[in-house]
Amino acid sequence: MNRIWVLAATAMLTGGLTACTSSTPTVTSSTTSTAGADTSAARGAQLVLLGGCDDCHTPQLPNGEPDMSRRLSGVPEGSALPPAIPGVVTTLNLAWRGPWGLSEARNLTPDPQNGIGSWTQQQFLDTMRSGKDPAGRALQPPMPFPNYGRLPDSDLIAIYNFLKTVPPNSNKVSGP
Repeated sequence: MNRIWVLAATAMLTGGLTACTSSTPTVTSSTTSTAGADTSAARGAQLVLLGGCDDCHTPQLPNGEPDMSRRLSGVPEGSALPPAIPGVVTTLNLAWRGPWGLSEARNLTPDPQNGIGSWTQQQFLDTMRSGKDPAGRALQPPMPFPNYGRLPDSDLIAIYNFLKTVPPNSNKVSGP
């Protein structure tokens, strides 16, 4: 009887693993022409909402709601940073610490000194595809740049166009 259960469990596990690996869709980067595609700031706002950008880049109010007066301005300057605990990912005030080191959510507003205001559209596209900003700094976890890098140019341009409409915020994020 035990042998039957072991065989049945093995068959289900093998079948499940085979189904998972054989049905995984292949996603490739699309850098096709944006002709005719929606690159509007309104489309970008939808993508920013769906991508959860505010979750990591917008400071929170004491009640846990996003502080939209500081939308997408990154980890507040002078905030306490998460503790370093070996082997544990910790988070505090839009900053994370893990095996890779310290990550601080960056300022995505069009502020020219501390945000992305001086970035060209091409620099934004290159950053989202390569994981390195124009200064050569790597984007750190939990930023899912590999996923964003798979978006078509038209979607990334729409995000860029939306970010240019957010009120600039001079918040300086000091870390990576």
